Amino acid sequence: MLSEPLVYIIILNYNGYKDTIECIHSLKDIDYKNYKIVVVDNNSVDNSIEKIKNTFNEIVVLNTGINLGYAGGNNYGIKYALENKANYICVINNDVIVDRNFLKPLVDYMENNKNVGIVGPAVCEYYDKNIVQSTGAKINLAKGNVPLINYGKKYSNITKSKVIECDYISGACLLFRKDLVNEIGYIPESYFLFYEETEWCLKVKRRGYKVVCLPNSKIYHKGSASVNNISGLSEYLMFRNRVVFVKRNANIIQKIYFYNYLFLQFLYWSIFKRKKIYIFNYYLHGFFNKIDKKYSFCYIKK
Repeated sequence: MLSEPLVYIIILNYNGYKDTIECIHSLKDIDYKNYKIVVVDNNSVDNSIEKIKNTFNEIVVLNTGINLGYAGGNNYGIKYALENKANYICVINNDVIVDRNFLKPLVDYMENNKNVGIVGPAVCEYYDKNIVQSTGAKINLAKGNVPLINYGKKYSNITKSKVIECDYISGACLLFRKDLVNEIGYIPESYFLFYEETEWCLKVKRRGYKVVCLPNSKIYHKGSASVNNISGLSEYLMFRNRVVFVKRNANIIQKIYFYNYLFLQFLYWSIFKRKKIYIFNYYLHGFFNKIDKKYSFCYIKK
């Protein structure tokens, strides 16, 4: 009889079976025993489902039938996990490989700290494993940005025993209890990509829970492999959704500061960086809750 809580690990795949297969290989070697892997395929067109099933015939692969984006696809897997007696759910990007002991410290910390809503590992570079991408981040609603903690530092120079309280945990890997979804709701589906997990972490903190990073747990992240396969989409949604995020979450004072900040930024770009003026149109799409016609395939809930 396993005494460890049951963890469902949700991996979202979109035309990236090679990354997903590498991710699964690393997960199958972890020192935590009571876990199940579920791959959610966001309607890939590269035979991803067949490739993954042929490599791992024991793994559940779900097909959404439509590209639901980051939140919608992961929520699809989260619902499956909740229906199948998960105690904890770990959402992890397909372009990640994990340290063998990454999961146990996260679960143990959650078991002993009921005031924590979301926990995540240190995220390091895949291609230079001693360089940190983030150990969580802070949220600045007045500027609409999310400054990363320890970005670019050497992992060997970070105090591993220190728990880092933060506002946001990277969507590359985060862990939460099953009850969190009933209390907070699912990951917001108003973005397609970028800022959805930021808003979710913010909701968790506003409900009174802590969001923390444990540097003694570590994963290695390649970057936004799937979205970068679609030219221009990453840049467009990053700028558009910045405005959407502030509109949905900031108070009136923060919004006034933010809109003035964007206006001054636009003036600066107009004078010194004319090539960047087009980005202001992305901001306007966020303000008016529009989506560019060439990205109309993006599934976004209003």
